[in-house]
Amino acid sequence: MRHNDRRQNPRVRICDPIAFLSLDSNGNSSHHNVAMVRDVSKTGIRIETFQAISSEDIILMFFDLDRKQMEVRGAVIYCVKNDCGLYNVGINLAGTSSENRQFVKALVKSYHYMKTKSQIAISPGLQN
Repeated sequence: MRHNDRRQNPRVRICDPIAFLSLDSNGNSSHHNVAMVRDVSKTGIRIETFQAISSEDIILMFFDLDRKQMEVRGAVIYCVKNDCGLYNVGINLAGTSSENRQFVKALVKSYHYMKTKSQIAISPGLQN
C-alpha cells in the first residue's frame, strides 16, 4: 500500500530510536513500545515499528543530550505495513508550537551528535 505524502513542511531524514506510549480513549497509557524515527518535520514525524498502532493518540519520548526526558503528544495519521513487514506510522505533533519545536530540535541534534560520534569511533582518521 502506498501512502501519499501530505506534509507541508520539509522533512529531515534521521534514524534514531524513540519510545512511545499508546493512549486509550480515556487518555490512559495502554501500550508502551519503541520505534525507529525515519524522518521528522516541525509538525510531524514518521516512525517505523514492529507492531501496528491502533490508538489515535500517543506520547513520544526520548532523552536529549543533557539526559533530559523530552516528550510530546502526537495524533496518529496513518499506520501502514511496508514491504519489509514493518509498520510506517505518520504522526502529527500535537503539542504547542514551542513544545513541538523543542522536541524536534533536540531529536535532530541528538541524532547528528550520535551519528558523528559513531563515525569517529568506527573509523577514526578515515573518510566515510
